[in-house]
Amino acid sequence: MKKISTIILSLFFTNVLLAETVLTWQDCIDIANQNNQTLVSAKQDLQIAEYDYNIALNKYYPSANFRYGFSRSGNGHTSNNWSTSLSASQTIYDFQSNSEIKSKKASINKTVAQVTKTCADVYCSIKEAFLKMKYAQQNIILLENIYKLRSQSADIVRLQYEGGKESKGNMLRAKAQKQSAYVNFLNAQRELLVAKRTLVQTLGKDIPIDFTVEGTLTLVEDNESYDVDEIVSSIPDVIISSAAVEIAEYRVSSSKGNLYPNISASASIGLSDDKNPIPPLSSKNWSVGVGLNYPILSGGLTSLSNSIKSSKIALEQNKENYAKTILAAKTELQNILMEIERTKDNIGIYEMLLEAAIQRQKEATVKYRAGTMEFQTWQDIEQEYVNNQISHLSALYNYNVALAKRDKILGNTNGDIK
Repeated sequence: MKKISTIILSLFFTNVLLAETVLTWQDCIDIANQNNQTLVSAKQDLQIAEYDYNIALNKYYPSANFRYGFSRSGNGHTSNNWSTSLSASQTIYDFQSNSEIKSKKASINKTVAQVTKTCADVYCSIKEAFLKMKYAQQNIILLENIYKLRSQSADIVRLQYEGGKESKGNMLRAKAQKQSAYVNFLNAQRELLVAKRTLVQTLGKDIPIDFTVEGTLTLVEDNESYDVDEIVSSIPDVIISSAAVEIAEYRVSSSKGNLYPNISASASIGLSDDKNPIPPLSSKNWSVGVGLNYPILSGGLTSLSNSIKSSKIALEQNKENYAKTILAAKTELQNILMEIERTKDNIGIYEMLLEAAIQRQKEATVKYRAGTMEFQTWQDIEQEYVNNQISHLSALYNYNVALAKRDKILGNTNGDIK
């Protein structure tokens, strides 16, 4: 069994070393910028919002129409008429259109914030998947070392048993711990495959999974400090909610549009003749005018009042959601800032404990071999050493993930997602 396990371990790490592809963080960002479906869709939403705004602006652009026609009529005798005309109109003032244009502009600002949020979400997803890959790769190496440690311990106990200095039960327990360490190593390999699939999914492109990622988990120096109350206004969720309030305000104004007149100008010039398909210039007629239109009971008797009331209630709803969003954003940011500090402190503690555990494990092994320490005490010290190694790696992972989550809340992609 030991020989087979050693061969499997050797083959696995040989394959890792010979893997053709090593993805860097920049590689992942470049692939995601081109292929992540969520990013592509978010950018398209912004384009749609910009087009909608430009469409709304057309209400103040002049419109023109050219017409050429023929008609035939009869009332005792038949007559023909050929006519051609060119007409143009221009809205000078329309209260409702003004509000709609401002609303569309606010929608662009809202969509920009939504795109920022989406980019930050994608960035965080890629970062977490990339960190998970690092963790999985290091975890395999760590668990291989633990397996080697358990194998050495099992050999020591077996020799002690064969020499009559150890019980059979302790020998069997050491053997079981060795097997358990081997199974944990196998599970780490399976987890690495899942981590690869997760990273590929976040990138948005189905690439071969015979790759590794560059780097290892480290304690990233981060000295950023944030005042939650000051920075909350720049959080994408808060900006989106604020834009929703602004849009609702313009919709209230738009609902009052029929309370105000609108002014437009028009002009036309035309030619007509009952004999010639191309009317002569002498048949020219023209008109120029300015009109004021004031709708009365447009849409029904209660349409205007109900529309205004509905839009005002919608405005109040958005204001309540805005206040709720601010409170939630402050709480979420405060929690993640606390998580960063907590996990960073844990790394320092586990480093100290790990240093002590390494020394204790060496001393305990010497004493057990010399017969001056009991099996259970030796195993407890060894287990503490194993646990501290695992906890230290987990703390490094959790700390880096916490930093990624902070960037996500703040809408920060460090200029990587474009």
